[in-house]
Amino acid sequence: MAITRSNKLANAYKDEASSGTERVALYGGSFDPVHSAHLRIAQSVIESGVVDRLIFVPTAHSPLKKNGPIASDSQRLQMLALATADEPRYSVDSSEIEQGGISYTIDWVRSFKAAHPNAQLYWILGADQFELLEQWRSIRELAQLLHFLVLPRPKHALVAPSIPGLNYQIVDAPLLSESSTAIRQACEQGIAITDRVPKSVEAFISQQSLYK
Repeated sequence: MAITRSNKLANAYKDEASSGTERVALYGGSFDPVHSAHLRIAQSVIESGVVDRLIFVPTAHSPLKKNGPIASDSQRLQMLALATADEPRYSVDSSEIEQGGISYTIDWVRSFKAAHPNAQLYWILGADQFELLEQWRSIRELAQLLHFLVLPRPKHALVAPSIPGLNYQIVDAPLLSESSTAIRQACEQGIAITDRVPKSVEAFISQQSLYK
């Protein structure tokens, strides 16, 4: 696993991009912290055969969330690096964090497409966010630039929003109710989070006294 810095974004995968079409899944989120459900979702996407590799894109601050992350940018990146270290098809891009401010998907996708015009992009999101897709910035343009991979979510119907040119498919992934919020609350209450996050991430959270 490698973390791609923003100043290297244009050259990070130059060889793959120049050799032909590559199918890339993009997984955005706060990852505060990254947990086992995130990784099971990523594994389901990879094992589906739809994409060749997957990039985790941690946000600086999501425009659809009132509060920003609790862990520092460096801590979130370190947890992602630990969680994805054993899977060569995963990488982490830190450009949203380095840029700071509100993170808009369209800005990142424009930059990536400029650097990799032959790449076929797929954005991973849950059914809860799929319902809000019409609120995303420049969503009509975004719908032309990538496909959406939609994950089932408890209590959320998989109903496509009315967006011209929208391309999406449902990922055959288990219904997962785990959340970073619940894990942070468990840490705050002194409840063990074993098996809810990778062991390396659990150790990091303990060492850093995070979420207490």
